[in-house]
Amino acid sequence: MSLVSRTGGPFSRFGRAIDWVILTFAFGLIALGLVNLDSATGANFSQAVRSQLGSLGLGLVAMTAAASIDYRVYYRAAYPIYGIGIGLVFLVLLVGTTINSATRWLNLGLFTFQPSELAKLVVIIGVARYLQDIGPNTGKLGLRRLVPPLGMALLPAAFVLRQPDLSTAIVIILIVGVMLAVFEMRLRGILGGIFASLVAFIVAWRFVLEDYQKERINVWLDPEAYPDAGGYQILQARTAVGNGGILGRGVGQGTQNILDFVPYKASDFSFAVYAEEWGFVGSLMLIALFLVLVLWGINLASQARDRFSAAIGVGIAALVFWHAVLNMGVVLEFFPNTGLPLPFFSQGGSNVLTMMLALGVLMSVSRSRKWR
Repeated sequence: MSLVSRTGGPFSRFGRAIDWVILTFAFGLIALGLVNLDSATGANFSQAVRSQLGSLGLGLVAMTAAASIDYRVYYRAAYPIYGIGIGLVFLVLLVGTTINSATRWLNLGLFTFQPSELAKLVVIIGVARYLQDIGPNTGKLGLRRLVPPLGMALLPAAFVLRQPDLSTAIVIILIVGVMLAVFEMRLRGILGGIFASLVAFIVAWRFVLEDYQKERINVWLDPEAYPDAGGYQILQARTAVGNGGILGRGVGQGTQNILDFVPYKASDFSFAVYAEEWGFVGSLMLIALFLVLVLWGINLASQARDRFSAAIGVGIAALVFWHAVLNMGVVLEFFPNTGLPLPFFSQGGSNVLTMMLALGVLMSVSRSRKWR
């Protein structure tokens, strides 16, 4: 049946578009995130929670609209969507708002918005369109097939680096790297990509990274050597995670949280607050919620009706995966401090809006699978 022939308003279409796996686990994360944010910001329905609820409300509208749109509309509009998204990132360099020495936001009057968050999603849509258009890899064009999608990732990454925001630039490249590894690259190409990344890191260390960025890596390698500087964050987060034990201290009972030892506890280190209050078991539950969303995105990709929708599923799964892994990995000392938000947990409207919009697009892909 043609999707064009279906009638009904946007809410009727959304009712048919609901993917209950996405909705259930996303709202599970949202509920836990609001409880954790309230605890991290002093409880009693803090201003941070009210602000986050406003962002979630706007995100729900965006998710509803995105889920109600036929995924083929995203295909047809993919390159204009990409162009608009990258244009907004470039606009930040011209008229952006500066906060804490970083120029990453556009002032929209009632609120500020971070276009680099939206750039992650528009890059996924743009690269997915390219992968659909070129068809399966027959091996005839080799590396030339990889140049356009890599360029589509490197362009916004370069703009984001100027803000400066190294972590977001890296995430954009990682997401596209996953999409290309799944759809274009054989094992030899993947290994070559890993080697090229190591070379790029060495070059970046020598010529690109600022002193404060290099210091983050040095602090990560030996936080005890920097107890009063960057190492303080890592050491306090380590203590919070250790205090959580198996079952945690209880919501609002974490001493590292209550006594304000954990820095940036509403944003970068929100997982440290959660781990102290919910413990090892609660942390496994949180990881499981993220894991289900990632695996469900991959499952939808495996059942997609075409390469475009499959690439969307893989890209959005990679978006959620890298944010969760890198944020929680920083708290657990697997990675140097990245400053990336934990989806639905870290305070920040731009990331919440982008994540819910991405889930709406994923629901659109899921709807196409059901209507085959």
